[in-house]
Amino acid sequence: MTDKSADVIVVGGGVVGLWTAYHLAQQGVKTMVLEQFSYPHTRGSSHGQTRITRTSYSEPEYAALMPEAFRRWKDLQDEAGKELFINTGLLTVYDFVKQEEEFYSMLDNLSTHDVSHYVVPGISLSRSFPGLSFPANCKGIYDADSGILMADQCTTTLRSLIVKRGVDLREGERVLSIKPVNAKKVIVKTASKSYTCASVVLTCGAYVNKLLATVNLKIPVQPSRVEVTYWKDKSAEKKYSALNQFPCVIVAESPHYYSIPSHEYPGLVKICWHGGSSCDPDTRDHSTPDSAGVNKQNLEFLRRKVQSSYTDIDASKPAVTEVCMYTETPDSKFLLDFHPEHKNIVIGSGFSGHGFKTSPSVGHILANMALRLQPPYSLEPFSLKRFNTQSKL
Repeated sequence: MTDKSADVIVVGGGVVGLWTAYHLAQQGVKTMVLEQFSYPHTRGSSHGQTRITRTSYSEPEYAALMPEAFRRWKDLQDEAGKELFINTGLLTVYDFVKQEEEFYSMLDNLSTHDVSHYVVPGISLSRSFPGLSFPANCKGIYDADSGILMADQCTTTLRSLIVKRGVDLREGERVLSIKPVNAKKVIVKTASKSYTCASVVLTCGAYVNKLLATVNLKIPVQPSRVEVTYWKDKSAEKKYSALNQFPCVIVAESPHYYSIPSHEYPGLVKICWHGGSSCDPDTRDHSTPDSAGVNKQNLEFLRRKVQSSYTDIDASKPAVTEVCMYTETPDSKFLLDFHPEHKNIVIGSGFSGHGFKTSPSVGHILANMALRLQPPYSLEPFSLKRFNTQSKL
């Protein structure tokens, strides 16, 4: 038996799916969210206590998303009456010889969006930010408005809020297939029953191609198993603490690495390499010789960077290691588009690296797409057409 229970069904209840449902509920749309795991869980990309949020981007398409994102995170914090954002500031470090163009692009975007910032020459970085050490050929950009989102608190708050606004949030219900019947009807089949809706939005992270296979499409996204590492602050005064206003740091080399000041684990600083080993999300914990080799190589790369750039961190080994999932496109940009043959199937994917902080704005885009309304931002940089992908399988 098929229940017509929603106008729009969002498949995937991570942070992007939750913000999509939020925007749909704001417009009075009957909305269902189907999440295959029971909350809280660690099987996707939205878990964990902290994420960096920032206004500083060299890519204009991401910089454009951030004013709305910051505004909506603040509104959510005010409505919840609890701290979701910690303003630590953010330091982005560039090798000015190799990355001059990217450096000036970020400055242009910060000026365009009227963000408070200043430039720190490499020779002044360690004086301005004790505990850091970078070569003289580096330059830093300090963005005063950025900081830490309390990720688990954010998603818990979103879930509570959207349910209060009438969203039917169903956890522990895995979607097996989607079947477009016509331009106004899609059947969504789960392990327990089937539902119908006018439009479906896929925000299911690493699992997206498993579902798209049921509608004859494969998109170029790669899931990865990422190790999230925490390192011991050796300083007596715990200089790397968020309580001491140590900033978030992004070192924008390729591959880049980043740090979040100690907060979730007192005395431990989150310092991570942006990348991981390719995997199938259903078997991500079954290490293969290849993935073990990649992870070992990544960790050694990161250990050397910690040793050279963070003067008072114990770089011998991480104190804590956790696991997260990335899902990335070949050019590391979002994919926000319709199925080429079915305009009531909306695809949101490839969010890793930028997804959590931008999710309020991306959810706005996906909700408008599901309702066939004009998106609030240009979709050209995020189009599926850039990969020349056709329906297949």
